[in-house]
Amino acid sequence: MIAITEIELKKLLEKLKDNPEDLDLINQIAIVFFENPSMMNDNEDLKYFELAYSTRKTIKSAHNLAWYLYFEWGEQNRSIEIQKETIKLNPSSFFPYYLLGYMLLEKEHFKEALDFLLIANQKEERQDIIHNLGCCYYHLDKIGQAKDCFKLAANEYDYENRSLYNLALTEFNLGNIEKTKDIAGVLFHSIEPKVHKTISGYEVGLLYFLLEDFAMATQCLVKQGINGIDLIDWKELSYSLFLTDKNKWKNQLIKGNQERLEWISEIKNNHEDWVFESEEEKQERLNELNYEIQERDKLLKTGISKPQINLKERIWMEHCGCMLFDCKQHGNIANDNF
Repeated sequence: MIAITEIELKKLLEKLKDNPEDLDLINQIAIVFFENPSMMNDNEDLKYFELAYSTRKTIKSAHNLAWYLYFEWGEQNRSIEIQKETIKLNPSSFFPYYLLGYMLLEKEHFKEALDFLLIANQKEERQDIIHNLGCCYYHLDKIGQAKDCFKLAANEYDYENRSLYNLALTEFNLGNIEKTKDIAGVLFHSIEPKVHKTISGYEVGLLYFLLEDFAMATQCLVKQGINGIDLIDWKELSYSLFLTDKNKWKNQLIKGNQERLEWISEIKNNHEDWVFESEEEKQERLNELNYEIQERDKLLKTGISKPQINLKERIWMEHCGCMLFDCKQHGNIANDNF
């Protein structure tokens, strides 16, 4: 965040009075408010992004409003429509194409997303764009092309190992078991106990589950922290633990039930840690906890069967990050016609 004083902000606002149609200035003020929320009284960042757009629809004013609405305001449908308007203005930079491609990828419009990501990549080869191209290809069942992208993206800029992890899933999909094992081994050694990472021991455990090395899947679970997840939600790790250490598996489920019984008691006694907007919401949470207890009780009686994994649900996108024109904090280009 780039800090600014109230005096500096006041000068920008005074300058705008003399130059009410200066889009660069309006945009600058919007970003200042966005990066300094303590200076806002009534969503001034949105107000000025909207003002720039309504004053004149340019690539910069439309693109910045679209980015803000999508990531900060939750108006994703309107954001996508505005970004499509931006593309009709024939941008020179990769920013608008990448942003629209990212939005469409997240909305699972894979074919349409691919078209815009390809244009973005032609204009600017970046690790994250190549990675997200791989995601599109994977979801479109073009696994060979997905592999090529993830292999290229698994470079020194793959800080969170998403590309390397996706490459492992792709190699497995293609039947390249030894290559999958090699990548799983590299990722296993990167596990840091109790440190949250995008690709953690839990994700690496999935790779070993796919390889049917259930002992190593359990090692990943234990190394990362067995209390850091709910086994109900991680069926492949639950199954691996069930096969390799049934007593520990049972104890974890029992422990989970004990926790939920304590939570139910706290909720019923209006403990300060539990706040609900209505009695209906409170009862809904109680019902959820009771259901979770019942599910654990069933597993304790019957055991767990081997789960089926949809690999497409396990592919990780790469976040596009800040794509605001003239964001000085991230060193972004000032305008499209750079």
